Amino acid sequence: MDIAATILLTVFVGLVVMLILYRPRNCCEPPCLRGWMPWIGAAFEFGKAPLDFIEEARLKCGPVFTIYVLGKRYTFVSGEEGLQAFCTSKDADFEQAVQQSVKHAVSVPEEIFYKNRSRLYIMLKERLSLSNLHQFPEKFCQELQKQMEDLGPESTEELRDFIRRIMFPASVNILFGKNIFLATKNHIKEFEEHFQNFDEGFEYATQLPECFMKKWSHSKKWLLRSFEKVVLHSSDGDSKTLLQYVLDTLQGKHFSANYGLLLLWASQANVIPVSLH
Repeated sequence: MDIAATILLTVFVGLVVMLILYRPRNCCEPPCLRGWMPWIGAAFEFGKAPLDFIEEARLKCGPVFTIYVLGKRYTFVSGEEGLQAFCTSKDADFEQAVQQSVKHAVSVPEEIFYKNRSRLYIMLKERLSLSNLHQFPEKFCQELQKQMEDLGPESTEELRDFIRRIMFPASVNILFGKNIFLATKNHIKEFEEHFQNFDEGFEYATQLPECFMKKWSHSKKWLLRSFEKVVLHSSDGDSKTLLQYVLDTLQGKHFSANYGLLLLWASQANVIPVSLH
């Protein structure tokens, strides 16, 4: 009797495991890489080299795919096809997706995000409107000229690196204030290196637990500490930087550094690619 009960229990557990591991996929769901262990999923393979694993998954499964890790499902959307699928899906909430990305990337809680979303959008739309853009070109050209003069008579490097080297300090000085972060060449180099780490891992860091992105997490914390040390000098009218307008609008001043980092990433994510076209 005991043997029969043991056999039945073993068969039942086996069926449950089979059902979990080999559950038939709904035709509307993206491909899912779940590994072979319940709950743990693909954590071991993923943890060895997260970015390589994601790239292999993209090549294998296409622009939209899911990875099951430690009891959670992480769905990745990449490329034009993936973006179109996300934007046209009736089940996707764009605002909610952005909120989650902001939470993971710069540690802004959901409550603070929704409290400031509309206020910041209205302010940025006004400050970057055509009627206000005239104040940027002249200052920006002056900053670019200074960066070019500091390069020296000749230089050999990749085009993207060259553009980043002159565009990064120029745009940061305009948006955040001259020499606020980048007072010396050593400051510029260190700040740029940490931001490059942050930028390169941003896409994956918005989806993954921070423990899998140690290099990215280190640079993120370094950048946040840099923003926390910034002393804002009060100024009026056109002399105020865009960062100062953001902080004046913000509700929840203890997240100023987080929103400063978000503004930095948003500005640089557009500046460098546009410069190459």
